[in-house]
Formats: sequence, structure tokens, C-alpha cells
Amino acid sequence: MIMCLTAANRLRFLNVLFVLLLVVSCTAKVDEGSTAGEYYDKAYQFIDGGYVKEAKDLLDLAIKKNPSFLEAYYNRGVVLYFLKEYEEAIKDFNRVIEMDSRNAMAYASRGSVYEKTNYPDLALRDFRTAARLGDKDSQAYLKSRSIDW
Repeated sequence: MIMCLTAANRLRFLNVLFVLLLVVSCTAKVDEGSTAGEYYDKAYQFIDGGYVKEAKDLLDLAIKKNPSFLEAYYNRGVVLYFLKEYEEAIKDFNRVIEMDSRNAMAYASRGSVYEKTNYPDLALRDFRTAARLGDKDSQAYLKSRSIDW
């Protein structure tokens, strides 16, 4: 029996096909011989496709391969924020700050998690630190609330 696909069903079919192709292409190239950088790059493909859970799994592998991969910790923290795994996101941002105490983006991102989880004093502390380190978004945020940094 031949079925006609509506425009919505065609779009759904193409989305499923895209995901399958993405998974196949990534798993074919992601194996024990992959480097942390390769896992990290593949994670970005999943993020771009809207598959943050799969991206988190690849970032986990990147960090396992290279435990000092600052960018992987930072981006996994962002992914964890979107997955609403706030405590884990804070741990990753803490790790970034341990490795680079002048990383304004890590302070700003951790501040966003604290704000989201109702810790306004901790959020304000981090936004101020990020602003002092030059983060323009944190500066604008604080300025909009008439708060000095």
C-alpha cells in the first residue's frame, strides 16, 4: 500500500532521517581511538541538531579522555543547564573556575544557574565577578538593575 505523506509528516520523516544519519555518522567515527577533541567536535554537531543529551554523552567522553579539557567542562555545564541538571552544571563551572580563575564566562554561567535555582546572593556575586573580569553581558545585566560591580 502506498501512502501519501502530508507536509508535516514529510518534515517529521526528514527530521528522523537526519537524526539517524547523524547518529550513524558520529558513532562510526567515535570509538576508543577517538581523541577528546573529536568527541568535543561531535558534541557540537549534536548541539547544533538540538540533541543536547547526546551532546552531553560525547562531552563526558571528551572529559574522560582529557580531564583537563576546560572547554569541554564549560560546554558540558551549559548542556547540563539546558537539561535542568543544575547541581551538575555548577560542578562543571566550578571545575572551569578552578582551572582558570579569570574565566568570566564560567562565572556568568554559574551565576545564571544560581539565579535559576533561587540563590540570588550567589548569583549576584558571580555576575559581579564576571563583570569585573570584562563580561559585557554581566555588566549590562547589573547596570540594568543599577548594581555596581
